[in-house]
Parts: sequence; structure tokens; C-alpha cells
Amino acid sequence: MLVDKKRVRAYYRQLKQDMPDLCHEWPEVAEEWVKKAQNLRLVGAWYHYKILIRKAKEYVKRNCPCYFDRLQCLLKQNE
Repeated sequence: MLVDKKRVRAYYRQLKQDMPDLCHEWPEVAEEWVKKAQNLRLVGAWYHYKILIRKAKEYVKRNCPCYFDRLQCLLKQNE
């Protein structure tokens, strides 16, 4: 499958900018972010997906550690 690299990079950057959504008090907002991130994996951009998830974990752990367990659960549910 051919993936448009420019679109993947733009999508990746948009998700990086939306990382504060992971610290939202409503779990539906964080769940939506995780689903959007999985689109990278579905189109074959595994590298971008893995890096984005790693950065998301670091972001949540640093900025809102109370939501880290929720992020871990969301990632396991959506694998």
C-alpha cells in the first residue's frame, strides 16, 4: 500500500498538537485521540504510530500523571 508521506507527516503533527486532549477530564476525548492515532498504524505508518504513542505516554506522565493509567488502558483496549 502506498502512503502519502506528506499527509502522514501532517496527520502526525496534528496529533502531536492535540496531545493536551489526553489530559481532558472526559475519557471520551482521550479515547478519540487514541483512535485517531491508530489510523497511522492502519495505513502502514508504524514508525510514526510508535513514536507518537511513546511521546504521548511521556507527555501524560509529565503533565497529568493522574491520567496515565487511563491512557494505558485505552491503548490496551485498542490494540
